[in-house]
This record gives sequence, structure tokens and C-alpha cells, in this order.
Amino acid sequence: MDWRIVFGLAVTVVWISAGLVYLVSIVGLGKFVALPTADIGSFLEGAFAPLAFLWLVIGHFMQQKEITANTRAIGVQEQSARRLEVHSQRESYFKLLELVQEQLGSIASFHYMSVCGPTGSGEITGEEFQEQRNHASTGDPSWFVRKMISLAIAHREQPEELQEIFFGTEIRRRHSDNFTTTFTKLERAAKAVDTEDMITDALVYGSAFGILHRIILNVRGDEGIESLLGLRPATGNISADDPGSSQRP
Repeated sequence: MDWRIVFGLAVTVVWISAGLVYLVSIVGLGKFVALPTADIGSFLEGAFAPLAFLWLVIGHFMQQKEITANTRAIGVQEQSARRLEVHSQRESYFKLLELVQEQLGSIASFHYMSVCGPTGSGEITGEEFQEQRNHASTGDPSWFVRKMISLAIAHREQPEELQEIFFGTEIRRRHSDNFTTTFTKLERAAKAVDTEDMITDALVYGSAFGILHRIILNVRGDEGIESLLGLRPATGNISADDPGSSQRP
């Protein structure tokens, strides 16, 4: 039982007991009963008014306590709802990630075919391309993305060749633009569900898709990339003569 109720009951018992003692020992019960009804009512009204005020105050504090408890409960429910919302958003993001990775892999495959296929350098035939497409479709959407990264690294000392690979034709330019545009949307979706940037950093700096995205930006002159990856911007943001001039992305 709440201590306020215990206190109120104790005061009530003491107050009523004191009133009865006063009536019996001082006023006299017979005299009190013989009083006019209006006088008896006035006496009882004055006698119980302090008790009424006491219980009014106790009720106020009890109600305030319940409101505080309800407020805490609502706060806990809101936190739980926010956690469920974030969890739901992350589940939706990872489902989206699988679909977008397949799309990015498809873009990279046609880009690679444009560079190394019969219409490009002729390094692979249409049959070989189809075999690799089948391999990529069996659960390795980054296959052609890694192929494009290997091409970029192989020509890291040839800025003109990098321009040719990624922007040499209208088709290659369109593939590069589509890849970076799609990846940027995916990165924006990751930031929306990632409060500590862990998912975003893993996507941008730890995945093949993010590395190819940064390579394309680097070749286009929009962003520097670490020399550890074997690349330097064609715009001269990193000097080839300065081994300590690598830039953090």
C-alpha cells in the first residue's frame, strides 16, 4: 500500500477517535443528539472538512504518481516502437540491397562486354560472356564488378585508357552514369537506416560495388581514391611523383 494512503488512514482514525472522545467526554453524547439538526450538520461539516481536504490532497498526489507512471510507460512504448521501426527499415533495406546489387551487376556486365567483348578489345567472345553471365546469376552479382575493378587497376598508370574504359563511347558513358546513379540511391537508402554509418561505410568502402563506384568518380574527376587501390585521378589530384600524396576518400 502506498505510504500516502497509510498516512491518510492513520490521520483519519486519529481524527475521528479524537472527535468521538470530544463528543463523549466534553460535549456529552446526549446533549449532542438533542441539538437541532442544523447545528449537528454544521458540527459534522466542520469536523470532517479537514479530512476531506486531506484526502483531496492525497488523491491529487496519487493521480500525479499514476500520470508519471503512464508517461514512463508511454516513453518505453515509443522507444520500442522506434526500435521496431528501425529494424523493419533495415530488413527492407537489405532486401532492397539484394535487388540493387543484381541490377548493378547487370550494368557492370554489359559495361564489361562493351570494353572486352567483340565490339571492344575482343578479349572475350559472346559465348564466354554468356558463361560468365550464367555464373554471375547463380549468386555472385559482383562478378563483373570485380572484372571492371581489375581492368581499372590494370590500367592505373594510363589515365587516357581509363577514360576510354569508362567514358570512351556513349554506351560506356551511359553504363558508368547508370552505375553511379543507382549506387548513389542505394547509399542514400543505407544512410536512412544507419545511425552510426556502419552499413554505409561497409557499402561504400568495403564492397566491390562501392569501390567501382569510387573508381568511376575518380576517373570522372569527382573524387580521389586511395593509391593503395592503384589509381590516381586523371585530373592530377594525386601526383605520381609524390608517393606520400595519396588522398583519403
